[in-house]
Amino acid sequence: MEKIMKFPAAGQTLTKGYPGEMIKYTIDKQFSDKELWKLTVNQFRTKPDGEDGGWRGEFWGKLMRAACLTYKATGNAKLYAEITESIKDMLTTEEKNGRFSTYDLQYEFKAWDMWSRKYAMLGFLYYIDICKNKGLVKKITKALKKHADYIIKKVGRGRGKVEIYDTTNIYGGMNSCSILEPFVKLYELTGEKRYLDFSEYIISTGFSKDQDIISLCKTKEKFPFEFNHTKAYEMMSCFEGLLEYYTVKGNEGDLETVINFVDMVLKSDYTVIGCCGCTHELFDNSTVKQTEQTEGVMQETCVTVTLMKLCARLLAITGDSKYADVIERSGYNALFGAVNSENQTMKRALGIVWKGKEAVPVPHEAFPFDSYSPLCLGQRARKIGGFRVMGNNGRSYGCCAAIGGAGTALFGLVAVTKGENGYFINLYNDGVYSDKSSGVKISVKANLYKKGEAKISVKAAGETTLYLRIPKWARDFAVFVNGDKVVFDSVKGYALVKVRDCDKVTVSMPMKVERKILNDKAEYERGPIVLARDERFGEDLGLPVAVPKKAGGAVAKLVKNTDFYTNETIKIKTRNGEITLCDYSSAGKNYDSENCNMSVWQNID
Repeated sequence: MEKIMKFPAAGQTLTKGYPGEMIKYTIDKQFSDKELWKLTVNQFRTKPDGEDGGWRGEFWGKLMRAACLTYKATGNAKLYAEITESIKDMLTTEEKNGRFSTYDLQYEFKAWDMWSRKYAMLGFLYYIDICKNKGLVKKITKALKKHADYIIKKVGRGRGKVEIYDTTNIYGGMNSCSILEPFVKLYELTGEKRYLDFSEYIISTGFSKDQDIISLCKTKEKFPFEFNHTKAYEMMSCFEGLLEYYTVKGNEGDLETVINFVDMVLKSDYTVIGCCGCTHELFDNSTVKQTEQTEGVMQETCVTVTLMKLCARLLAITGDSKYADVIERSGYNALFGAVNSENQTMKRALGIVWKGKEAVPVPHEAFPFDSYSPLCLGQRARKIGGFRVMGNNGRSYGCCAAIGGAGTALFGLVAVTKGENGYFINLYNDGVYSDKSSGVKISVKANLYKKGEAKISVKAAGETTLYLRIPKWARDFAVFVNGDKVVFDSVKGYALVKVRDCDKVTVSMPMKVERKILNDKAEYERGPIVLARDERFGEDLGLPVAVPKKAGGAVAKLVKNTDFYTNETIKIKTRNGEITLCDYSSAGKNYDSENCNMSVWQNID
């Protein structure tokens, strides 16, 4: 199945600006940690997950997938060497029967075993996509087949087998069913029909033991928050697999089902910062519930990144700019806000170990990503999502810490993509894209934290077409080529503009501060960037703001902030004076301090 867009290969793109800093951060603070790679691989030797039903087996595959995407986004040779070393180490943990598992045989096919095996497969498959060594590819492929064949032998319909939704007692089996994606990818890699047959078996279950959620999405009978099981991350992972299956079989009904699912999520469970679920990690009609004050955690980083990944796939397949809108909002807000960019120790974030029915907090290291993102008056870094202690050396990890790097890499990979008849500018940010096969080089100068404008220069052997995304938030969108305003046709939210060598293109999309109202609370945003109040500004965040109870523009001005780092700081006029806000990605990041309150939604006076 041909895709409308092709994401860049390693060395084709360079991401600059703040998004580029976020990518560099993951390399420096996470992927360069050789001991972390060894630790996550060692879980497959020591097999600690069986006794406590854990998910330590997911960490290596998540990190490997994120690192491979980051290599594609940077072409970093040192990173490639580090992950290649870890791949070789991981191969040494293969059992004689082919298993890569952190569960002993006596515990296998319970709890998170299939989920963890899925991530082992994904780690290998994403590495194959960048691997330069054909011999190593053959070795990995052989191991993958043996691993998958063991699963097929034990799981499925028939005498002596266990149904896939019975390999776990959690979320109706969605976590186990999400192994669909790597099985489809393995079929694409090998062409061997048994992997396609097993994929179709998984699809036939409807992804859940007690409810066919595929059929529910075909008919849009219920919203995802109304399903029997509402775990957002696992459910989206299943639909990533169904979308991968569509690219193999080309059944338009499967594509429509995934589109329906995402449409329903965006309508019922998508918040202003670009995440889902305000009841920790569950779909819960958070489009409406997001203004509610809660003592619990909300807006999980795993959910943010998985939604971005799913939308990136749909963007490439459909060419519909609405998916780039999602990636942009989720990236600038929930994702970048989760990066521990101020290098906090996270000493106040709870890492919980269960001893019987008792939750016991334990000390832990700092992690590169926070797990949950507050919307009403609250604090970051309150709890480590998916926390697990690994070994006796005091190290530990969490699910969100492991997945975040996939999101930062994806933001860079989506920015400029190649189409059949031109190039798509999906995200407006400083960066360079080079296509040596066609001789085209595209340079973008833009910083949406400062100004709603992008300057694009093109080098090309002849005429080419730029597909310039018209952001959903843009009130006045205009394009100038060499200083002259042009009239353009638009397709699926893109302005089509013909350019030649050395042409200078300016995209104008003024960004004004706007006030949004929901449930009698106010929120401010500027373009795709959500604004938040921060306790460090010295204002009482608990007091209501004196503003109109209807949506509209706001009298605002960009100001300098010398107290702490922000990408932008803004003063907004109210009837009782000015309030100060900054970009959500910078707010509340001093979370080692007790004085780190922040808030997006404000009570109205």
